[in-house]
Amino acid sequence: MNSPRLVAAQQALAHADWQAAARQLRRAAAEAAARGEAQRAAHCEQMAASLHRAAGSLDESLAAAARSAARDSGSPRARFAAEAERAETLFAAGEFAGAARSWSAALKEADALGLPEVPRATVLRRQALCLAHGGEAAAAWAVFDEAASRMAGADIAHASAWVDIEHAQAACEAGEALHAQQVLARERVGRAAADDLHLRAQRLCVSAACALSRGEATSARTEALAAREAALAAVAPLAYFAAAVSLARAADALGERAEAYRSLATAWVTLADLLGPEVGRSWVEPVLAAFQWQWGAESFAAVRAEHDRARRAQLGRAD
Repeated sequence: MNSPRLVAAQQALAHADWQAAARQLRRAAAEAAARGEAQRAAHCEQMAASLHRAAGSLDESLAAAARSAARDSGSPRARFAAEAERAETLFAAGEFAGAARSWSAALKEADALGLPEVPRATVLRRQALCLAHGGEAAAAWAVFDEAASRMAGADIAHASAWVDIEHAQAACEAGEALHAQQVLARERVGRAAADDLHLRAQRLCVSAACALSRGEATSARTEALAAREAALAAVAPLAYFAAAVSLARAADALGERAEAYRSLATAWVTLADLLGPEVGRSWVEPVLAAFQWQWGAESFAAVRAEHDRARRAQLGRAD
């Protein structure tokens, strides 16, 4: 049966009050510890750490993670969970080297736990992202490859290829576009892309982003158009949005502002149909605002007005 503290935490969560929920969980942890329920106390502290992090209270999250390990210090599971929480919080704070060290500590506890291959690969992927963001590219790529190898036996379609896609995206974001393209060109990624429309869309999105980073706007536009088509066929909203943004950026780089605006306006409508009007607006509006700032309010308004005129004419012809 839930304690009054846990009921209060659930009520706070229902109102999206992460901090209040975390405070209730911390009190529940103290009460459980007083009853000698070390495992329950550690779990409550762990949940509190996650909620503090979601609320942006990173110091409180780190403190709760430390308490989580201390509540059940003899348990590898509690120590693993505490290091994972610490790693995620340090990553959120931009302390990538510390986050990578915490993931290393978590992996040591994973050995004691006998953690299966798939969750171990997830830990490795998170560690690799920390290393990539921290500028340790060679180490990051090696860890990504280890994660992909561990996923090879998983009962998940194209699991290793999906890790390769994440690897390539991290490389592109780290300014290593050539390495990213080499990963995307791997045979298993090509086979998976031929079989899985969603993976194909994601692969093309990363390829478009790499082309943009090299200043190859024409190639980026071609890749982004193909990515958008594959994402639509796969009904993959995130990949579709990424493709639409890359298409807009490529068109803008080519001086085609009307095409850039049209890509985003179309994305707004499509995502609203798929996910609802509020989601469509929340995803696309900030990108349009960035273009408005870049082009200037007057130029942006002119492009939007021309798009609206062309759209009305098109609808009139259809009628």
